[in-house]
Amino acid sequence: GHINLGKKGYHVPRCGTIQVTLFNPLGTVIKMFVVMYDLTDMPANSQTFLRQRTLYMPAFISNTASLPDNAQKWLRYLVHLRFSSSKSGRIHLHSDIRMIIFRKSDLDTATAHGMDMSYELRSFTHGPTNPKFSSRK
Repeated sequence: GHINLGKKGYHVPRCGTIQVTLFNPLGTVIKMFVVMYDLTDMPANSQTFLRQRTLYMPAFISNTASLPDNAQKWLRYLVHLRFSSSKSGRIHLHSDIRMIIFRKSDLDTATAHGMDMSYELRSFTHGPTNPKFSSRK
């Protein structure tokens, strides 16, 4: 999915929560993304992004550091948010919001019931770390 935010983008506070709701054509909610962010250290005239991945993963895994190599098979939803700051330091969601929705049937809820393992949907939010921000062109 793709949401165009226009040339100006959408003004957001330096720290907060963004909610993006995905609807089907009949108006029923398919997925609600809730992304908490803190950009209080973002310098003026720079940009960055945040990416939230929702994985359908075994419940016994406690953190992302212990994810096995096949973890990409667990991806169900992804939302990508791009932020930019103006010369005055105001922060905007800019350009667009991008979403990826996977509908995999190889390991769904019905399949998981036949196994001795329980699965759950878990979300992880990541952004760049080195450097955390880049200058705007």
